[in-house]
Amino acid sequence: MLGKSGSTIKYLVALSSTNLAVIGSTNASNFAGYEFATLFVLASSAPSAQRYVVNVMRSGTSGGTFANFGASVAVTAKNLRGLHVRSFSLDSSANWYKASYDNNNTGSGTIAIMFGLDAGRVAPVDTQDADVTLYSTVLGG
Repeated sequence: MLGKSGSTIKYLVALSSTNLAVIGSTNASNFAGYEFATLFVLASSAPSAQRYVVNVMRSGTSGGTFANFGASVAVTAKNLRGLHVRSFSLDSSANWYKASYDNNNTGSGTIAIMFGLDAGRVAPVDTQDADVTLYSTVLGG
């Protein structure tokens, strides 16, 4: 996303900030047409969970079998707060992606999950996710 303005990056709020004490997953989203993605996991407040894992999963169809492929973030006792970021290329024929989350039965944690999608040669993104407000780029300083 180096050198890109906000209008050329698609932002998706996959999971609004919420206190979770269960295993689950977000809804599937179609990432077709993009080349690169970034997972953002915001861990806020001091959760009681000692470990929280968020895995990005992909599938060829929205209702298909989703599988992990290594793009994950582990929120541990040492980094319970803050923004955790993992980037990955979208070089698979699987266009549908979602995130799974697992607290390993260790308590609850307050997390939010977001994605940023980027393509090398695209026009500005027409429609952002309904939960995203995009402000204009400030040029110069």
